[in-house]
Amino acid sequence: MDKPLEVRLENKTVRQALNSILPNGCGYSWRLRNGIIEITNTRVSKRAQSQLNTVIPVFTIPDGETARMASVMLWWNLQLSLDKKLKGFGGDVLGATRSPTLKPATLHNRTVREILAYIVLNGGVDGWIVAGPPECLGFTPYCGLWFLIEAEPFDPSNQSLLQNIRNNL
Repeated sequence: MDKPLEVRLENKTVRQALNSILPNGCGYSWRLRNGIIEITNTRVSKRAQSQLNTVIPVFTIPDGETARMASVMLWWNLQLSLDKKLKGFGGDVLGATRSPTLKPATLHNRTVREILAYIVLNGGVDGWIVAGPPECLGFTPYCGLWFLIEAEPFDPSNQSLLQNIRNNL
């Protein structure tokens, strides 16, 4: 959105607020899917959209894995799916130990978008967002594709705020 937008949100649900804001925002829309508010734009990069809809045959989250590390592993899996010449990845992920841990799982035939939803719903993170300049999105590894939204881990107001949003949707 390029310009300020004036809306009155007194005594409105989150659903009403989103319906007031997003239709004025140059192609933005929203929907509730699998417990997550998904905001999209009609001008999204088709390449990025295709990558977010790529099906990962098997994605395993081991016991004690952090949300951030699971996100990195998902990115690696996506890269391996897109480039059959790649054989694997290695290295460290900075800050991955401070990220919340996930419930272990093995997900079969899920899209990148669905796996990110699982990470959000089960990993104690607030969400994920497409990240990177529009002209570059989806041209990985040169540009990013998504990043997790993580709040400070011990902020109890965050959880009550998110619960209020869910209740008012």
